[in-house]
Amino acid sequence: MPDNKRSSKLSLVQFLAIIAITLSLSLIVDFGRKATASYRIRQEEVRLEQEVAALEARQRELKERKAIVQSDAFVEQWAREEMHLVRAEETAVMPIIPHRTQTAEVRKGGEAEVIGERESPCWQVWWALFVDSPPGMFGLAD
Repeated sequence: MPDNKRSSKLSLVQFLAIIAITLSLSLIVDFGRKATASYRIRQEEVRLEQEVAALEARQRELKERKAIVQSDAFVEQWAREEMHLVRAEETAVMPIIPHRTQTAEVRKGGEAEVIGERESPCWQVWWALFVDSPPGMFGLAD
């Protein structure tokens, strides 16, 4: 009988040890999960702080750009450069570059050789500007 009591006590001690080890392992695993979650949250926090800083910088740039764009000097510069507008007391000048036509000579075999250039008459340049088609259209001859 003494062996029976001793084996019972050992089994109780073993049972308590198993419970203690199980609880310890459970706590260690839980701590690891919480540490990992905390690390991920911290990384996300750092990323979001960087994103906020970048967006704040962009907002400052846009506010500065807005202030510049709303200025009278910028509007006048844009109107002159992009829209080609002038003030009432100014005269707009549009330079016209003479149009050059090439004179070619066709040789035997179908090859063309450029032998010279000549300027088109001014009236043809003006015609092309105002009518947006070359002279000779609409039944008019050269």
